Amino acid sequence: MKKILLTLLITVIVAKVVAQTDSTFNAQEPYQVPKITQNWFVSVGGGANIYFGEFDKHGNFGKRISYAGKLSIGKWITPSVALRVQFDIAGMKGFLNPYSTQFTVTDIALNHIYGDYDSDGYYKEKFNYFNSHIDLLFSIFKYEEKRFYQLIPYIGAGYAFRFGHGENGIHEGEFTLNTGIVNRFRLSNALDLDVEIGGMFVNQRFDGVHGGQMLEGGLTATVGINIKLGKTKTFKRQEKCDNSVYENQILNIKNDYENRIKNLSNDLSNAQNKINDYEKQINDKSKQNEQPTDNEQKIVSETFDAVLFEVNSSVIRDESKLKIDKIIDILKKYTNITVKLSGHADSSGSISYNQKLSEQRAEAVKKYLQEKGITATIETEGYGEEHSIATNKTTDGRAKNRRTEIEIKIN
Repeated sequence: MKKILLTLLITVIVAKVVAQTDSTFNAQEPYQVPKITQNWFVSVGGGANIYFGEFDKHGNFGKRISYAGKLSIGKWITPSVALRVQFDIAGMKGFLNPYSTQFTVTDIALNHIYGDYDSDGYYKEKFNYFNSHIDLLFSIFKYEEKRFYQLIPYIGAGYAFRFGHGENGIHEGEFTLNTGIVNRFRLSNALDLDVEIGGMFVNQRFDGVHGGQMLEGGLTATVGINIKLGKTKTFKRQEKCDNSVYENQILNIKNDYENRIKNLSNDLSNAQNKINDYEKQINDKSKQNEQPTDNEQKIVSETFDAVLFEVNSSVIRDESKLKIDKIIDILKKYTNITVKLSGHADSSGSISYNQKLSEQRAEAVKKYLQEKGITATIETEGYGEEHSIATNKTTDGRAKNRRTEIEIKIN
């Protein structure tokens, strides 16, 4: 039962998805919204029903078929969507084992049995039920007034009452989930032939047996007549309005505003460029008049007194880099200066070697300053061991001679 009803539900969902994705389906044109009195319908029909309960699979499928009847009234809201209220009355024929230890068989279920039990201990059972439900219907194919065939899946919810077999009368009901497909064949402007296959899901206790599968219910097939009500039984297309005049006016206004915005944007851009030029001129003029103070030059010179190198090396020591970093902001502040770097060496090694080493030391400091963002002019010169500031006869004196000095010239 569960597999059959789930298959029916999946069929409804797939049919609607296909209708939304396939360009040949349901590509509805604009239609007028119907009045409240328009596009109503009433459907009646009858057919067969088979119920799927806990014990019913014990019996032959053909012996479990019972009657089914339907009455519904509804309204098409659009050419592809409708709402209806449907009332189903159906019979249930099945089997029941009152001695089962797998399920709980209540007095309600026992009231459904009749006749003698068979060799397996099963009795026949039957009851009737009345199911009222509200459904949402979807027309799969594109709307055409005289289309011969329509495929209309639906899904809905309702409430079902069970009529006992015997003296118990109406028993408690259960909420239902209803789904199915209506195959509709056009007979005339007012009549259609409906072949409907529907399924009702209900709580497994509906037949008075507790336990087992979570859901049970009935599968119904009916044939009936659909009667279209009201003066208007079809949908009318919306009359197309000639909006070309208004569209041209809107386009002209749009183009006019776009041109104005473009011109204003160009004017704004030109004004901003002029402002930038004036600001640059002011900054350049201001910088031309700036020059390092005596105190700043003193700080720079004293800092470079400590920029020393290892023996036979032009690599700036880490502690020397930290000291240079402290004066970077001062050197960045001015563009109208020339920084002269003088490299020196101690007397270790030959004169030519010391000359080359002193030049490399000056270049090493220049590269470091440029990497730190100094844009001023930087000149370098190596003096070898010529301008020693301490004796080369001691270790401490030679360390002081391995240096790079700095001089700031104002342009």
